[in-house]
Amino acid sequence: MVQIINPKLGELDKKVGDFYKLSARYFGSLVNLHGREIYKEGLANLLQEADEVKPKGRFDELVLENIQSNLRLNDMVIDYFADPNFAIPVKEFFNRLAGEGTFEYLEERVKSPPWEKRWQHSEKRQERDYARVNPFTEEAQKSAREWLPRIKKDIIDFGKSEGYLPQDFDMSILLLPPKDGAEWSNWNSKTKVFSLGSYGFEFFPENGGVIAIPTRAYNVAFHEVLGHGAHQIHSEQMPYSLRFTEEVGSITPTKSITEGVAINAEKKCYNFLRQRFNTLGLNEENVSLLEEENDLGQQSRMEYMYCALTKDREVREEDFNGYEHILKITQNPVIARGFKDDFKGSFMDVWRTTGHTLGPLHYQRMIDKAKQELGDNYLDNKDFHRATLMGAWSREVYPDAVSYMATQKE
Repeated sequence: MVQIINPKLGELDKKVGDFYKLSARYFGSLVNLHGREIYKEGLANLLQEADEVKPKGRFDELVLENIQSNLRLNDMVIDYFADPNFAIPVKEFFNRLAGEGTFEYLEERVKSPPWEKRWQHSEKRQERDYARVNPFTEEAQKSAREWLPRIKKDIIDFGKSEGYLPQDFDMSILLLPPKDGAEWSNWNSKTKVFSLGSYGFEFFPENGGVIAIPTRAYNVAFHEVLGHGAHQIHSEQMPYSLRFTEEVGSITPTKSITEGVAINAEKKCYNFLRQRFNTLGLNEENVSLLEEENDLGQQSRMEYMYCALTKDREVREEDFNGYEHILKITQNPVIARGFKDDFKGSFMDVWRTTGHTLGPLHYQRMIDKAKQELGDNYLDNKDFHRATLMGAWSREVYPDAVSYMATQKE
């Protein structure tokens, strides 16, 4: 059963969902000391009420654990930014936030970056980039628009067949014009409109015209529609504090789950495209370049976050020298000098990337737990797919919640 049994927990759930809105407003104005008093008072009342609630079933337990986890971890991040007396060392703070060993995981990625893969990818991209056509020419935009009906049909058909989308699902797909479409795409959960940026296509001259290669477009559609869109749809009937709204999805403990779900959907795209080379006019180079690009982008995000945490250590920890530390672990003076002279970020600056940076790691932790409890074979069925999409959980509770919900029949 995936509904709250205890009425008092149901009341708390609604209060917490509304409190997330207040928390989001305060997070946007951390400088305001009066706002901090209002936030802290509301937080204390909710934590006290949570301590007094007695769950009446396993799902109640999960909801209550999630409320307490979200309130506690989100408050720790706020205090890290706004409390002048915050005393937890940076490494310990980050491991509490992201899970034991996560700081060390990032450090290992900084110690041993994929230099060979980066070099080879750069070499392959150079020749290809020279041949590209400007995406904002009339011919390029026309060739991109021709792909929209096919992308829409493929996404909907795949999503329904794999259990990510309900059978009555439909959507609209639009091509964003220059200049907005140069950088971003987005999914609107209320209007069911997927706005696809022109950057989703690569354009090349062919037979006197221009062709559009849609690998990135499919990848972004998987992320936005089969990731965020499906996550929002399957969360609509969940308890109020678990629904994937803007406020719930923006608190720090849920960010890596909402993005982890979407990045996992991205990865499903690679095999989808490989199975359709002939019908889509693609080849292995198209897909492998996309996959490498995403993997290297993920590596860069982890490196950037580690450097931001290292800058924080310079400010917060006496006698800590970031330059010497980076030089020691990388054995690369070019990186160390760049960190010393050019890197100006802090964890507060990279906080918004927490979801993308830690999402794959936290999603994999859920998969590992599910394999242990349910077995490898169970992970490839529709019930499991739906369970991964039901609710915007804290990263601490998500693995247990998925394993539980995957075995509950509607």
